[in-house]
Amino acid sequence: MSIRLRKTEIGLVALCAARSIPKTGDVYLDDNVHQALSVKFDLDFANKEVLPGVYKNTEAERIIEREESNNSNREDWDLFFKGEEK
Repeated sequence: MSIRLRKTEIGLVALCAARSIPKTGDVYLDDNVHQALSVKFDLDFANKEVLPGVYKNTEAERIIEREESNNSNREDWDLFFKGEEK
């Protein structure tokens, strides 16, 4: 999945590019870059106890939800990626 890096009031957050609307200053990472970063993250941290749910219910999670929620295509995107196409 391609992502956007966006500066917010709490710092940098990563957003799903398909679920968010581009804003000035965003850094766009295509699928290949995101995949490479995900592999590296997994290799570095997969067995660390700090990972499971560490970012759940945080201000970052709330900001990501806010920034991704204004996309008029979000409902269709959610249905597609949850396997519930119309």
